[in-house]
Amino acid sequence: MNLSSHTFKSTAPRLMRSSMYLLGIFLFCFSYWLHRSFGKPDIEQITYHMNFGMELMNTVDPAVTRRFVRWCIVAPLIFFALLCYMERRGRRVLARRSQRCRTICSRLNKWVPLAVVFSATMFWMCDVSAFKYITSDFGPDYFGANYVPPKSVPLVATKPKNLILIYVESLEQGYTDRKVFGRDLLAPLTALHGTNFPSYEQVPGTGWTIAAIVATQCGVPLERVTVFDPNTQGQVINSFLKNAVCLPDLLAEQGYRNVFMGGASTSFAGKDKFLSQHHYHEAYGREEWLKSGVPESALNGWGLYDGDLFSRAKTKLRELSASGQKFNLTLLTVDTHEPEGYLSHNCAQRGFNGFDGVISCTAAEVADFVRYAKDNGYLEDTNIVILGDHLSRKNPLTDQLTQRPDRTIFNSFIAKDAPLPNRTQLLHFDLMPTILEFTGFSLADGRMGLGYSGFNQHALQPPPGRFAEMDKSLMNHSDQYMALWSDPESDH
Repeated sequence: MNLSSHTFKSTAPRLMRSSMYLLGIFLFCFSYWLHRSFGKPDIEQITYHMNFGMELMNTVDPAVTRRFVRWCIVAPLIFFALLCYMERRGRRVLARRSQRCRTICSRLNKWVPLAVVFSATMFWMCDVSAFKYITSDFGPDYFGANYVPPKSVPLVATKPKNLILIYVESLEQGYTDRKVFGRDLLAPLTALHGTNFPSYEQVPGTGWTIAAIVATQCGVPLERVTVFDPNTQGQVINSFLKNAVCLPDLLAEQGYRNVFMGGASTSFAGKDKFLSQHHYHEAYGREEWLKSGVPESALNGWGLYDGDLFSRAKTKLRELSASGQKFNLTLLTVDTHEPEGYLSHNCAQRGFNGFDGVISCTAAEVADFVRYAKDNGYLEDTNIVILGDHLSRKNPLTDQLTQRPDRTIFNSFIAKDAPLPNRTQLLHFDLMPTILEFTGFSLADGRMGLGYSGFNQHALQPPPGRFAEMDKSLMNHSDQYMALWSDPESDH
């Protein structure tokens, strides 16, 4: 045996043991970072965002990246270095012990790294419900059994209006609870007296921003198109639900101009791919605001503050209205994003402070925009929908929100003559047919995608237990769902 092979045989076990320790420590630290930054993690969200790699790092709030480096790179290395130091000290002490003691410790030294990796892996998989994710290939195809292709639904224009669709980051109905917060944090929005659905609930595949946009506009969840599916890897980037028909596609066919304006980068999490492939004619985000002359110092970690976004939205509303063409103006805010929100200088000057101040100031900014539209006569031919995109995740008010018996998402439908809801519960998928009918179109039975219209008084009603069935089976593998992603060019 030569020296190099002897060296390899002696160092290989040590390298393997060190690698297992490092992996186990990383998994524990990664879980801690997820909980600290976002609350309970969602494996669908994690795997979805992994598709975007460095592109994601370049568009996310830099504070998120710094926290990731601190807790998922620096912390594991520090813990690993401490472990190595303790192990060296242990070997010195062990050298003075009996042969039997050294034998026992040697055997433990072989199994402990495996136990660390195994326990860390099991903890992580349970924490993100990975077992349910893995077994979803074998469950019933809920999507295939319940999806109604929008193209198969006759769309009749009755009295079509312009549409303003406002997504407010992580806005829950619970913020209005005076018993929990001592006051209505959303008082300016509550004062608008819009029509609302008391139980706007969240099901799997809808719990983060791009998933919520897709669910409400296309009537489908974001699921199973991940780096762990070799048959579809990369299609999330190259072909974003290319074969799905969504709300802006239908509106474009009816002659509408679709415009998107958001505070954050439009390229974050593939949002630009979705917008461009589903007939948004204009899209504005962080990069566009910088090009228009907004200084970097005037932005928060994600992008444009909500007050500045609505200021620019007023200008765009005037332009769109003056054009005479029907339009859909979609807005997306960022100030209320976890974990701590972003208090603008303007909000601070008006006396708002803390995360509850961020919530209240954003509510005031949205309400001000709605009042502007109303005071200037735009509501004569324009309807407004205000939606929280999803339930809030980890933020300074999470403990108070979890005191409530149920958690629902804020929603408000504002129009000169708003129709009456046909029920109290709403899911993300219901928004596609609900918004269409609210905007002045008629669907024979109110069905489209996975949704049921909340306004059609003659529409089919969701079956009892739908929420529970979706929670159990919605994310199961579906060939019909995967066909919405497949790139036709790859089929030849």
